[in-house]
Amino acid sequence: MKELKLVLMTEEEFHIFIEKEVSRYEESLGKYKGLQKEEALKKAHLDTQRLLPHGMKTPFHTFYRCCTWTEDVGTLWIYANEKKKQAFIYQIAIFEDYQRKGYGKATLKEIEKILRKQKIDTILLNVFYENQRAYHLYEEMGFKTVSMTMKKEL
Repeated sequence: MKELKLVLMTEEEFHIFIEKEVSRYEESLGKYKGLQKEEALKKAHLDTQRLLPHGMKTPFHTFYRCCTWTEDVGTLWIYANEKKKQAFIYQIAIFEDYQRKGYGKATLKEIEKILRKQKIDTILLNVFYENQRAYHLYEEMGFKTVSMTMKKEL
C-alpha cells in the first residue's frame, strides 16, 4: 500500500483547483449535455458558485491535496455532513503520472479514516461509465452501484 497523507488546501491552492474544476466541468457539459462552449462555461461557473457560495469556506466542503512525503499526487473534494452521517466525493483525481500505482486506493483509505472519526457511515460518489478504471477501483474498495443514468443519442 502506498504511503499517502491528505493535506488541506490553502486558499491559493483552492483557487487554482477550482479554476481547473470549472474547466473540467465545462468540458463535461459540452460532451454529455451537448452545450456550446460559451453556454457550458457560464453554467459551470453558475453551478460552482451555487454549490460553493463561500468558496473553500462553504460549510461541509473540504479540499485536500493527496501527497506522498515528497510530492503531490492528486486532489480530493469531499462534502461530509455529520448530522446526516453521509459524505459525498465530488472529485478525486490522481495526476496522470501517478495513476495505476495505488494512490487512488490509498486516498480512499485515508478519507475513510477521517470520515470514521467524524462518525460518517456512508460515502457516495458518481462515476461515468466510460471511466472503467475508476469504476473498478470503487468496486474493489466496497462501493456498490445504487443508481444508473442511461442515455441515447438521436
